[in-house]
Amino acid sequence: MGSSSKSHRPRSKRDDDSDEEGVGGGAASLQDLLQFCSRAETLISELLCLSDRVPPEFLNRHFESVLFDLRYFDSPSMFESRIEGNIRLEALEDQLRESCSAFMHRFFLLANGAVVYHMELLKYLNELQEGLYVQCTLDRVLDDECGRQLLAESIQLFGCLLLLVEHRMGGFLREKILVAYLRYTRCFDYPNIKQICSFCRAHRPISDTILDVSSLSLRSAMILIEKPEDILARFPFPKLVVDAIIFRLRSDDLYDQARHYPDPQHRTVALSLQARCLYILLLYSTEFLHDGFVMREIVDRFFKDHWVVPIFLHYAVDLLASWDAYKEAKLSISSCHSPTLIRDRCHNHCSKVRHLLSKIDLVLTGSVLTKDYVLDRFQNLLSLVRNCNVALRWLLLHRISIERKFREIVTSVGISEQVDEDCLLVLLLKTSQLEFRVKELLVELLENKEALWNEKKHGASECIEELSGHCSGSWASPCKTKNESLKDWFGKLSQEVCLLDHRRAGSSGRIIYRMISTLKDIEKFHQIEENEQRRQHLSELQKYLQDMIKTLNLDNDALSTFSVITDAIYAWGYIPRFGELLGKKIELDPSLMLILHMFFLKFRRWVDAPLLRVAQNKSPDLPCVSNFYSSEFAARICTALDTLPVLLLEIFKEDGIQDQSFYSVNRIDKDKLEDLMQLDKQLKSGRAVNRASIMSQGLTILSRNFFGLINLNIKDWLVEWTINELRKQIENRLNCFCLSASVSPGNMEANLRTLSTYIHSQMQMMDTFQDLFHIQGRCILEEILTNFLKQSAQKVYTELVTQKQESVPFSALLMNLSKSDTFYGNLLLQVLQLTDPSRSMFIEPMSGWFDAEGHELLGLLFFDVLDSCVGEVGLCILDSLLCILLKDCLEHALRSLKSLLNANVLNELHKMDDYLGPATSLPLLGWTSYKNMITIASDSWEPLVPCFATIGQLQLVRCLISFKLQSTSKIKAGRVYSVVEGLNASIYSQRDEILESINSEMKDNPSIKFLQAFNKPRKLCGLFSPLQTIYISEEPPILLSRCASILSISQLPQYVLDSHLGTLTSKTKKSITDFSPVAIGLGTFLKQFHPSHMTQYVQYMGQYVRITAEIAYGGVYDLQILPGDPASEVLKPAFWLMYFCRHMSISKNLADLCLRPSLVAMLQM
Repeated sequence: MGSSSKSHRPRSKRDDDSDEEGVGGGAASLQDLLQFCSRAETLISELLCLSDRVPPEFLNRHFESVLFDLRYFDSPSMFESRIEGNIRLEALEDQLRESCSAFMHRFFLLANGAVVYHMELLKYLNELQEGLYVQCTLDRVLDDECGRQLLAESIQLFGCLLLLVEHRMGGFLREKILVAYLRYTRCFDYPNIKQICSFCRAHRPISDTILDVSSLSLRSAMILIEKPEDILARFPFPKLVVDAIIFRLRSDDLYDQARHYPDPQHRTVALSLQARCLYILLLYSTEFLHDGFVMREIVDRFFKDHWVVPIFLHYAVDLLASWDAYKEAKLSISSCHSPTLIRDRCHNHCSKVRHLLSKIDLVLTGSVLTKDYVLDRFQNLLSLVRNCNVALRWLLLHRISIERKFREIVTSVGISEQVDEDCLLVLLLKTSQLEFRVKELLVELLENKEALWNEKKHGASECIEELSGHCSGSWASPCKTKNESLKDWFGKLSQEVCLLDHRRAGSSGRIIYRMISTLKDIEKFHQIEENEQRRQHLSELQKYLQDMIKTLNLDNDALSTFSVITDAIYAWGYIPRFGELLGKKIELDPSLMLILHMFFLKFRRWVDAPLLRVAQNKSPDLPCVSNFYSSEFAARICTALDTLPVLLLEIFKEDGIQDQSFYSVNRIDKDKLEDLMQLDKQLKSGRAVNRASIMSQGLTILSRNFFGLINLNIKDWLVEWTINELRKQIENRLNCFCLSASVSPGNMEANLRTLSTYIHSQMQMMDTFQDLFHIQGRCILEEILTNFLKQSAQKVYTELVTQKQESVPFSALLMNLSKSDTFYGNLLLQVLQLTDPSRSMFIEPMSGWFDAEGHELLGLLFFDVLDSCVGEVGLCILDSLLCILLKDCLEHALRSLKSLLNANVLNELHKMDDYLGPATSLPLLGWTSYKNMITIASDSWEPLVPCFATIGQLQLVRCLISFKLQSTSKIKAGRVYSVVEGLNASIYSQRDEILESINSEMKDNPSIKFLQAFNKPRKLCGLFSPLQTIYISEEPPILLSRCASILSISQLPQYVLDSHLGTLTSKTKKSITDFSPVAIGLGTFLKQFHPSHMTQYVQYMGQYVRITAEIAYGGVYDLQILPGDPASEVLKPAFWLMYFCRHMSISKNLADLCLRPSLVAMLQM
């Protein structure tokens, strides 16, 4: 940003003639002083920047063992020996050096810069008082207005730097940073090292009495230092120079501010800039503080009604505490600020607040404040603004006094007068609004000054012509009076008016005053008094001439006065507190947002003031210094508005707006039309949107008015804070999605519907945000929701991996999900409980799970509602977690099966395999060949059945997710789905070539990268086949296919074929494992190995079907071998095999070879 405007700073009278040089007076040596002031401002900005960014390592007690104070230099070897050989301390050293080296370097440069500044300024002042500069002596510099300012500021700013260093970065912290930097850089012989150590040396700590009376919230603005003169004494300046400056400050008006404050009661405010210089200089020359006469004179002129004094920006000192060690100074300041006097002054200012508020309301009401109003009553408005700011200044500054007794007097009187912080904020808001509008009109008047002058002059000329016409007797009038002398006089007056020039303000003003005086005399003529029309024209003429004088009085000096009296830097420390109050007020009245920019613009001099000397010096540091202050200004504004995003989100929560159901109907009954319109809810929604739109307008105005002053990116700030607040709400809402251990499908669906309504309402709310605030509202919410779901899934994944490493049994692993406090942990638990194969049945035609009474537990409707909650990305994440569980289940099943295949079992399997012979033949022993192995499987292998059932359960859930993703993609993104489907089919058809190319070039293969990138859209479109997926890569157990067939055959007696449901169901009322997940789980397990195992399994099951059919239809039927109806006993294994072949994509040729067409026909009936 550029330099501050001239109307926003203290300036000398000759500033207008010296802008080219940056300083007044024309003395070339003053440029050196200007450079000193510019450097001091730069150093202070760097200090403030560093003090806000102190690395946490320097404040962490964990690092105290490797951080030393200046005692290190007394015996460095002793301190170094503590660290050498200690692995822990050496690691801390490395961490400190790596993370804090840049900060330490900047701090060292700051300290060195301050030391060099003092040395060079000291040298300059010594040479100045010795008269070594040509045509420039100390007296001449002090006689020059700009010279006095720069000389005083060069010392004052350095004194402020020393005090702020102690205030913002304590001495022990400075010592640790310095010693750490010198140890790491080994710069112990640096030229100015002694002075730098003096700069960093710790000062005495604040006494308990001061700490007791100052809260932490006040320390940021109040400088609390005991014996501050001791700090300044480390870097002294020539006493002769300091005393000479103090002598001039005691009597002069350093910044020519008194002309802006004509009221004697405002003298201390007018001299406040000079007072801060005087405070610092008195600490350099403490003899004055012991001189009672001088201190009474100084206090009477500068501190008569103020004891809290800002010394740099909003940083202030309390004179009652700061001068406590100086008897005469303390006596002088105390005599003016006794409790009684303080109470009286506070009453006086508080009583003005209500009066000022009422006067401001009168001016701001309606359309009172216009250009004509400002032109006519500018001095009155100036006085009103001045009084408001003086009252605010006194009340706000003295509410943060260090002295508890006096601070309590101010606050208690304020409470009794109903002038608390809230009232002061209202006055500050209305004052800033008045100032903004008056200044806006004043600037407009100044810009159009020439046009306004010509307009008034033309109006005056017309009035003169009319009056001249009356006096000539040529006008049609009931009373014709001819007066040649008046006619001639008005003719000359007309010529004089035409010759008036606004650029010659002095002479034109005197002429107009003479004209008005003469016109008042003419009014007394009897020819004028008796003629109403002439009196009216004469009155209009005087009004035009008076307006011309007022137009002449409009100049940049008026604007400068306005800028000086509206300064509010002193209140900058109140912004955080006022931000909280503003949030509450905006919540009650959103229209306050429309004037918020006026409030913050009142503090713009907080940015402009420190840049004045830097800009005048045309320093190359101007961009850096400007960037720091503008960034801090923007950050403080954003901090004050922190509650706004919360408030915006709360608006849509009120009165249940956020949880309204949104639905559409195809037909509307006339009687229910009014209920369907939901007028009350629509009214609430309309009001909420109206409030939000007002806030949007306010933010737009705020951003527009600060353009060019600071980089106030309101849009990015709003997006960031909206994301933060929305993330908290989403996390709280979704993490609360949990049920008790006894899961009820009704409760689960109700919870999901409530969650879906919430998500949908959030989407609609963010759509409104998008329209009002021009941000990507829906994208923001989708990103927040996606990130939350990913984080929730990551937590579940981490828990699963941890438990897997600890070899937790899978059953216990699933039970541990009940302890999860994450969304996906709760969701997985509920889904697995509702689809538990031991308590539910999967019915394929219905694509869902049902209980024994026929009630649906979970089906496609569930996934419809879930999709409306978490979307396609959420379903994909759930599918990924199911894949992890499937992998664990398959590994667990493989381990269990291998552990069961001991020597005896393998021996029996080999015998049975020999008895049965090839799978295509019928064994001679028939069904008897299976008897021993079926007995073993029924007794020992039963634990495998729940494991395979769980695998099938997870696979079925994945299949429904895939189906839901496909259907949703076809509807929402049909073209995208078609493209992805076509590409997926193309890749599948060329899979052999692709695999071959991947195997030949494993490193940086583009095919791998492409397939990895393509996997995401493929999953989102549901183009994955869970039943064909390979989850593990392990060696199969011996006789895997035969084991799988024996396990299948051992389960058949528990089922009967239900032709109505089209599946195998429980033979008795006893609860058994559902058939479908067992068959699919077994098929998934076989799919993990070579395809030959799947083929053999189908052939072995086909052999069993033929043996069973042979027994039932071709031979003597034995109930001991196949109890029950012969036809049903044949159809059960046939149905098992047919179901298996259909779901596991067994080729039709193989299925036809293993299943007779007659059996298939019977099963399909």
